[in-house]
Amino acid sequence: MTGGKPKILITDDERNIRLMLRTALEPEGYAIEEAGDGREALEMIERSSPDLIILDLNMPVLDGMSVLERLEVNDAARRSKVVVLTAYGSIPAAVRATRLGAVDFIEKPVTPDELREMVRDVLAEAAKAPPRPPSERELAGGYDAVLARVRKALRADDMATAESLLMHAADLSAGRDAPYFNLLAVLYEAQGIWRLAKKFYHKAMRADHKYGPAEQNVRRMYELESFARTTVPVALGDEHKPSALEQLIHEIHDRPGREQAGRQA
Repeated sequence: MTGGKPKILITDDERNIRLMLRTALEPEGYAIEEAGDGREALEMIERSSPDLIILDLNMPVLDGMSVLERLEVNDAARRSKVVVLTAYGSIPAAVRATRLGAVDFIEKPVTPDELREMVRDVLAEAAKAPPRPPSERELAGGYDAVLARVRKALRADDMATAESLLMHAADLSAGRDAPYFNLLAVLYEAQGIWRLAKKFYHKAMRADHKYGPAEQNVRRMYELESFARTTVPVALGDEHKPSALEQLIHEIHDRPGREQAGRQA
């Protein structure tokens, strides 16, 4: 991202949706542009290189998936971060969009506060130097080897590398990505980023409906949310975060095996 106001392109065929998004974001100091369909969006992306594209998936002329496919092969356009808008409950479409390069998704209807938080998070992440992605050789050891490397990154308090390892492992797992999505959710949950934690638990469940740990974790999260409404959250000090993350990953990763062993006993 360069200096000046971050540029955001809102792409949606519904004028009232574009107006709502603009009204929520413009007071935050962003430079807002609008496109009414995918073809118009591609022309504007080529012309102005926005920092962030908010992209509706269901549009006439050229839909959001087609836009993502075209952006994926355009090196200049890849610098723009894309967040997709999906209909409520359309998780499979959102997962497909993330595999085409979208960095986040948000379900309609979205509140202004949720929208502003998501935009701040995405732009802040884009401003950081990207971590070195793990090599194919590093990921060749399979799930347990990836988990060991994630723990090593956490011991070094390197959240970005832990996240990158899991993201790339999910991408290279050829459909066996539920455990990696589940651990990404654990990572976000341990950092208190509950919106992303729930999102990736649901991704794990959609990737493999028989993957029990994610379903257990979603249920546990909703129970914790209900409990948190009546309690004061306790923040971990920075010096305790890596070990706490390791403990949570170890606990959630190993729990299903222990429960099964208990039932067999």
